Amino acid sequence: MKKQYLLLLLFSFAFSMVYGQTKTITGKVIETNGDPVIGATALIKGTNKGAITDVDGSFTITYNADPNAILNVSYVGYNTEDTPINGKSTITITLSSSSEGLNEVMVVGYGTSTKKELTGATAKLKGKELEKLNIPRVDQALQGQISGVNITTNSGSPGGSSNIRIRGLSTFGDNDPLILVDGVVYDSEGLNALNPNDIASINVLKDATAGIYGVRAANGVILIETKKGSANSAPTIELSTYVGVQQAARKLDLLNATEYAVLKNEMFANG
Repeated sequence: MKKQYLLLLLFSFAFSMVYGQTKTITGKVIETNGDPVIGATALIKGTNKGAITDVDGSFTITYNADPNAILNVSYVGYNTEDTPINGKSTITITLSSSSEGLNEVMVVGYGTSTKKELTGATAKLKGKELEKLNIPRVDQALQGQISGVNITTNSGSPGGSSNIRIRGLSTFGDNDPLILVDGVVYDSEGLNALNPNDIASINVLKDATAGIYGVRAANGVILIETKKGSANSAPTIELSTYVGVQQAARKLDLLNATEYAVLKNEMFANG
């Protein structure tokens, strides 16, 4: 029995020594044609150890030794690569361009356009991304999802209305953006009557591309497309449920009705 405890102790000590050590990995990120990728993010998955590639596409990361460490490399316009390190000290990562995002269809004021052909400042949020958030309100689902769109609540009460601002304040009067749901004008409060699960996509027009809608689009335009059926397709039934509870994290220590009445009586008596 003592031998078993001794072996277990030695194994634990050796295990802690391995994980207590630090290792350094140097690498290079290149494109499929061999050119270096400048500004790519290399990160040890599950940690905060990472680096940005330099002008040569090179990087150096010092991390805690882990035989199962995975290197995650990402860059805008390229597919993200996850590569097991397997104890290597040098590594070369090849990133392939992502054509899917460039061919994505964007809804604009005059119809539709592909992302690679669009020159205006627009942003798109897919309905599937909204469903993952499990948020009952559309304005809350937009919060923090699209750059340049700032959403603030008017009160802390559940279900309270929100202010939507695209690129700050644009006019002296009403600063609410123009909201169109399948071509129908909605206000910011009516927007929350929509079920996030019924939304196919949300496109936000931030600049002059919204000018086709006239003066109402001075504060930007939010175009919402809902899900639609398709011809010659079998009917499908989808059931989605979500339960949530909202409550205050910290509450003020207030008087109850009896204590308040006693205090009021004392105030009148002293007066």
